[in-house]
Amino acid sequence: MGVGFDSTFLMLAAEVPFTDRRAGGSSRYRLHTSAAGFQGGFDFVSAGPAAYSLVQPIGDANFLLVTSRTYDGMERNGHVWRSDGSLIREFSLGDGIEDVQTSARSEIWVSYFDEGVFGNGEEPGLACFDLAGKRVFSFADSIAKDDNEIPLIDDCYALNVSGDDEVWLYYYMAFPLVKLVGKRLAGIWPRAPRLGSHALAVGERSVLFAGDYGARSSITRYFPESGRSEMGHAIADGQQLEFTRAMGRADRLYLVANSAIWILRAD
Repeated sequence: MGVGFDSTFLMLAAEVPFTDRRAGGSSRYRLHTSAAGFQGGFDFVSAGPAAYSLVQPIGDANFLLVTSRTYDGMERNGHVWRSDGSLIREFSLGDGIEDVQTSARSEIWVSYFDEGVFGNGEEPGLACFDLAGKRVFSFADSIAKDDNEIPLIDDCYALNVSGDDEVWLYYYMAFPLVKLVGKRLAGIWPRAPRLGSHALAVGERSVLFAGDYGARSSITRYFPESGRSEMGHAIADGQQLEFTRAMGRADRLYLVANSAIWILRAD
């Protein structure tokens, strides 16, 4: 599943299990899209041992499909597909990918978990690529290298590309909340709550974190200006919402639960 820069919701389904796809068997996929009450989608057959797990809109009504790990036959793990089911291009986005979010101008922001950061590829924790798959930004080289007080990323837990020039991230093991504007450091809150959250939403006054190590369906509201935080739960239909997955774009958390997608907005 994925959420685009324009709040389009994307859901990718495959005919065969993940392990079979990774082993090399081609699979028929169905990409469902939903935006502003309109639904669409298309079918396509994967090229080689693609085991897609991440999806984003890109370019002129095209879609970026990403396999999070690289392996034999999948060294180029970023694939751009047209809505007619044809493959346009392939490129490498690195190994150990946690999340991918594209901007309206088709910049590709990629976050990495620890096996990518400390693996053979030594990924930079966070990187940005252009439409052709060329890396144009590295957090390790452009931010942490210039300021020794900025912690390196061991595992980028949460990413939120909230606009063309604004990106938020939250990462292990220091757990700072970091704001980038124009690929430069615009703010850092080193005393943000130390949570196991993999999604965040950013409002004018507060930041919402989805989940915690010991409470997977909790919601933590954090006020960067004061440093205050409060933990609770989302309520849906009069009951506590037990979500199985969360995604964050701009000021919204998208919570997947009970065969539905619930939206929680940061203020």
